[in-house]
Amino acid sequence: MRYLKEIKDKYEQQGYLLLQNFFDEHSLLKLENILLKFHKIWLAENEAYYKNGLINSHSLTSGNTLHQKEKLELFNFISSDNLYQIMTRIFPSEAVFLNTQLFFDPFNQSQHNYWHRDIQYTGLSLDDQKKAIKKQNVIHFRIPLKAEKGIELIPGSHNNWDLAEEYDVRMSLNGKNPSDPLSRGKQISLNRSDLLVFSANLIHRGIYGNDRLSFDVLFVDKNPEMNRFIDPANHPSANLLEQLDKKDLFL
Repeated sequence: MRYLKEIKDKYEQQGYLLLQNFFDEHSLLKLENILLKFHKIWLAENEAYYKNGLINSHSLTSGNTLHQKEKLELFNFISSDNLYQIMTRIFPSEAVFLNTQLFFDPFNQSQHNYWHRDIQYTGLSLDDQKKAIKKQNVIHFRIPLKAEKGIELIPGSHNNWDLAEEYDVRMSLNGKNPSDPLSRGKQISLNRSDLLVFSANLIHRGIYGNDRLSFDVLFVDKNPEMNRFIDPANHPSANLLEQLDKKDLFL
């Protein structure tokens, strides 16, 4: 219990957790087989978008790309005890599953990465964004399938707004670009078996290279205000839900 208490305090302070050697190889192999199948099909169906700059796919648990048995495997992974124990400690109240994403390197190796907060893509006004980062929780659980350069982030920025330099870079103002270095940036490299938990409200950017392939599971606060971000198609069908232990994580 002390270990879990330390996790909560550390996350609240810095907005991320790096848990090394978190996953066993058996569970990663089962997950990897499903993700590689999805990724291969996605690349074939979205070649033009990939070549035009996309660096991630999403909604692996919706649509017909995966069979029901494969979706059940993903939902079992998403609601596994080890992830659940972390999640229940760092969310201030109940959490609910939002979506999945798969991150990979861009087709164009010279493509620049970019600093951002996920909330800047929600359509909220600037004032509402500043308020929302202090009361709305969207949290990534990132599972790398191979060693990668990881992400760079600004620790503590999930609770505090940008410094002037950071806002200019993130929003391409005053001659700055979103790929410019930031003085408070901290790079978090990842290895297979690691788990990186981080707030989507952090200022952060992915670091391309090493042919990365990382699986992200996203959770949000379980309340009506956040329901508008949830697509029910990503959640288990009634039949699949019956086969899951932690039904409270899903709609």
